[in-house]
Amino acid sequence: MLWMQRLELHVKQLSEAHNEDKKHIQKLERELLNCSQEIDYLQDQLSARNSEVYTLGEHVHELEMKLVNTEHLQASIGQLREELKRCDSEHLLLIQELERKEEELQRSDLCIGKLEELISSLTLDSQCEIESMKLDMIALEQACFEAKKMQEETIQENARMNGFIEELEFKIRDAKENIERIEKENIELREKLVTSDVNSKLFPQQIEEWLENKDASQHNNQSYLSEIECKSHMSKEMREALGRVFSKLATLLGLESSNKWMDSMPHQISKYEALVKQLKDELREEKSRAKEEADDLAQEMAELRYQMTALLEEECKRRACIEKASLQRISELEAQGSVYDSEHVKNVLTIRASLINDIERYPFRMILDISDRNTSKSVQYEISGNMPVHFSDKHFRSQIL
Repeated sequence: MLWMQRLELHVKQLSEAHNEDKKHIQKLERELLNCSQEIDYLQDQLSARNSEVYTLGEHVHELEMKLVNTEHLQASIGQLREELKRCDSEHLLLIQELERKEEELQRSDLCIGKLEELISSLTLDSQCEIESMKLDMIALEQACFEAKKMQEETIQENARMNGFIEELEFKIRDAKENIERIEKENIELREKLVTSDVNSKLFPQQIEEWLENKDASQHNNQSYLSEIECKSHMSKEMREALGRVFSKLATLLGLESSNKWMDSMPHQISKYEALVKQLKDELREEKSRAKEEADDLAQEMAELRYQMTALLEEECKRRACIEKASLQRISELEAQGSVYDSEHVKNVLTIRASLINDIERYPFRMILDISDRNTSKSVQYEISGNMPVHFSDKHFRSQIL
């Protein structure tokens, strides 16, 4: 604001000097008019003197004709000649004065032309400087608006990425819980598989022992079944199934012959083997599904890391371009400031220092850390420092002033 006031004061001083020059020109014109009037008056006097001289010459000629032999006439003629010579000398002096006035008038015209050219040049320079400053102000305001818009876009992008990261973290936690649950089920299935293998090995021998004691009573059968359960460490489901099998076998042995019962036993054993095989297949499928989920999660983490790296590189390039354009514009202002006064140059240098400090004061840093923990992935996303530089119109005007 102070600089604009000084510029207006400078323009006002130029207008005052222009008015003074106009007054001086008018004064010179009045003097020139007076000189021209004086020259006209002197020319009139000269013409009058010439007419008088001509009249006197005629009169002298008449006197000479009339008083040829008179000394008085000769003396009069001598006086008239002296007067004629004096008039001639005065005429020469008047001509010289007229030439001198004409030269002064020409010099005054040249001086007036130079002053008008100087005034027009100063006025044009002032207008050009004002227009240049206005264009600079408009360009910088546009740059500030674009920087503000880009800052808002960056904030929205950061919010979107934060939401995406939170969603991925939630998925990671769910995946970890699923993996832990699957591992627990895997351990239980392995224990059941080991128990089933042991029971499948002991089952034929126990059946043979039971068949040897098939003529015993129902009480003996129940006690023998309890003994088999204690030896084989069966599960609750297996114990219930074997109980039902032994009860059915006892009934069948009481009703049918032993050959039919022996024919049905391989079928029961094949059922148990099919059940064990089915459990193994289910365990294998759960393992493959968990592995595929872990691979998909790792792929998503890699894509997220690539996207964040690309965003970081784009932000760095954009900041480098902004800094380069700012420094280039400041250099142009410094080059233009060579024709200004020293105070204007100091103001430009102050603006440059403030812009560089603002650029260096607001760093932008993204850290993306992807690490493997057992079979799961964890993502850490950190933004440190403040947001990009925001220049408002008031801030920019205060920097200029």
